[in-house]
Amino acid sequence: MKITYIAHSGFSVELEKQVLLFDYFTGELPVWDKQKTILVFASHRHQDHFNMKIFSLREQYPHIHFFFGNDIKLSQAQMVHKKADPEALEDVTSMKARESLVYGDGDGAVRIRSLKSTDEGVAFLVEAEGKSIYHAGDLNWWYWEGEPLSWNRNMEVNYKREIDSIAGSFFDAAFVPLDPRLEAAFGYGMDYFLQKTDASHIFPMHMWEEYEYIAKYKETETGRPYADRIMEIKERGDVFEI
Repeated sequence: MKITYIAHSGFSVELEKQVLLFDYFTGELPVWDKQKTILVFASHRHQDHFNMKIFSLREQYPHIHFFFGNDIKLSQAQMVHKKADPEALEDVTSMKARESLVYGDGDGAVRIRSLKSTDEGVAFLVEAEGKSIYHAGDLNWWYWEGEPLSWNRNMEVNYKREIDSIAGSFFDAAFVPLDPRLEAAFGYGMDYFLQKTDASHIFPMHMWEEYEYIAKYKETETGRPYADRIMEIKERGDVFEI
């Protein structure tokens, strides 16, 4: 399994026969074998998680499909306006929160499950080629200083409910927000995810390229026991062979 950090929350996961591309909005993409199936995931419509340019991948890769959080709503007219091929909509599957589906069949079957984001759209859980992947999108414990106590409390409850629904799950790779804008609360979501699930490789994301927060998190009381599993991202294009 070859994982490439592209930018922000954008990652690709290259398997033997398939490539999973998550939340691309900017950055240089790897070049993949054209015979592989490319599965493109966009958790929600925010501009730092979704870019219409992903449809241009259809010109390079003949075996491609898109999975979008159902807040991404595109019409043929919008596709034309954005200079995207409207026929690409035939290759899009929209997923609502807490939905499960199977794409493909036989050895190539991919199982996909969604969780409800605490912001917009969904988080994705993907099982492909014997690997289990979690990509949070904007599902996070967003604790903002200045918000009313009731707002922050409601956020905590909603986040914990979603993570509790996958408690005990194992992931070969998990992509989880670690957002420095939350200041002292930057690790709340990561803390709870690590306490409730088991992941062999954890990739912090949504860091706005402030990668020093990875080392900072590893030094926290909760992060310290997981330090060897938390991947050190240093710049765009970093590659991890797992």
